[in-house]
Amino acid sequence: MKIPIFFKYTIILLMICRSVLAAAADEPAKLSGNSSWSEDFARQTRDGMPLAWKEEGSKIGVPETRCQTIKYPDGTTALQVKCDKSTGGIITAPKVDLNKTPVMRWRWRLINYPDRADGRNPKRDDQPIGLYLGFNDGLIKKKSIAYRWEDLTPQGFEGTTVYAGILSVHFIAMRDNKTKAGEWVTETRNVAEDFKRVYKKIPKRFALSVIGNSQYTRSNTVAELDFIEFIPAK
Repeated sequence: MKIPIFFKYTIILLMICRSVLAAAADEPAKLSGNSSWSEDFARQTRDGMPLAWKEEGSKIGVPETRCQTIKYPDGTTALQVKCDKSTGGIITAPKVDLNKTPVMRWRWRLINYPDRADGRNPKRDDQPIGLYLGFNDGLIKKKSIAYRWEDLTPQGFEGTTVYAGILSVHFIAMRDNKTKAGEWVTETRNVAEDFKRVYKKIPKRFALSVIGNSQYTRSNTVAELDFIEFIPAK
């Protein structure tokens, strides 16, 4: 059956528009330009480790998650977080005054999801990528807030886990499996407000970690982080 010429060109036009919109959706988000601290993973060591970051050790007997800077064909860079039945990540100590620049902004995507991971279940508590902000509360206790890309844990869910009575982690599910794999997402979060709400204080200093876990679900996952920055609140 022949397609009328009008409908034929309409279909072509719609396909072109769809391609343009898809390209625009994947257009790299830019650093705001008014951040007090930022990381775009352009600086790296010979082995691909981003400068000013250190490996954060995994549990004994569990493989370590691999974090490396990767370069795209257009020359831009990102951090790849690759889990192979593993846990761990990288850590740095940004010089940020959360009273002046309380908002953390970042861009990330998930390449593939784990096998039915769920942060609400300690036996399946895996996340392909998460950003953890931690501080010392006294001589022994450590507290942190984690912004995580979950699988089955619903977006917006919050929970707290305490390890050995010393480390308290309050996690927030920023994304779940309703977000399509491979889709870049830019996030903003007022972390100062979160610290004040959860721990009744805003830390003067904190450590920032990028962590990936897949040891419980025995999964292989890949996630990418484009940039992180701290900016003033609007």
